[in-house]
Amino acid sequence: MVKNLIIFTDLDGTLLNFKTFEFRSILPFIEDLKNRGIKIIPSSSKCFSEIEHIVKDIGLNGPFIVENGSAIYIPKNAIKQIPINAMEEGEYWVLKLGTEREIINKKIRQKDFKDYMRFILFLKNMTKLQQSYYTGLKSDSLNRSLDRKYGEPFIWMGSKEYLDEFKKSLNEEGLSIFSGARLMHLTGLNSKGDAMRELLNDHGFQNIINVDSLEDITTIACGDSENDLSMLEIADYAVVLRLPGKNTLKLKRKSNSFNSIKVAPEGWKETLLEIDLIKKILDT
Repeated sequence: MVKNLIIFTDLDGTLLNFKTFEFRSILPFIEDLKNRGIKIIPSSSKCFSEIEHIVKDIGLNGPFIVENGSAIYIPKNAIKQIPINAMEEGEYWVLKLGTEREIINKKIRQKDFKDYMRFILFLKNMTKLQQSYYTGLKSDSLNRSLDRKYGEPFIWMGSKEYLDEFKKSLNEEGLSIFSGARLMHLTGLNSKGDAMRELLNDHGFQNIINVDSLEDITTIACGDSENDLSMLEIADYAVVLRLPGKNTLKLKRKSNSFNSIKVAPEGWKETLLEIDLIKKILDT
């Protein structure tokens, strides 16, 4: 029996319903997992303000990963010693892995990127009506989504070929683009997989759950979009959620990979229950 099981999960379209952001129908299942000692770690393209609000609503009290792996927030009361290289921010220790928003915006103002900018509509430059349409959010939830520190969400209006050229040019400047369930994200060269590895290092989860080795930890990653690939490919188990109206994400891995039939949030529960390890833990 595995004693230390961690679920790294995307939010929109994975744990939260893609259209309504509903999750309450699976709260009893989440509580059951928590009561069995299973840790649930949100890892999302959402920013700190959004995720903090969601984790408090769900009742999670552990670390979470923001803005496609740009930073890890660890509640001070969840860890016995200060993580290496962590910065203090209110109630949290923060491990910063990404490139700050101001630096990103400075780099893309270079003349080399001028031609690409005409095909981009940044979320920050949209009207409130457009922002609500593209994010599916309103009022306070929409305002929280704009409080970003490490990237710029956007809509691409050019060709795929031109986008590929843009990505290559950005990589040379230490920047990258990830596609989420709703928007593309211009960020540094960080990823959710990088943040997952960082959190599992000596100054991360081993301090939080008091294990001696990473061999004592089993990981499950849950996601639905391209920006989830980096963690889906390296976790011990991968759960891919079906997004309505979109092709199911394809993984390179051939083992311990599960695809949902239902959409989130019921698909999250349905697919996790297909994993024998989860069933054994819940049956004890």
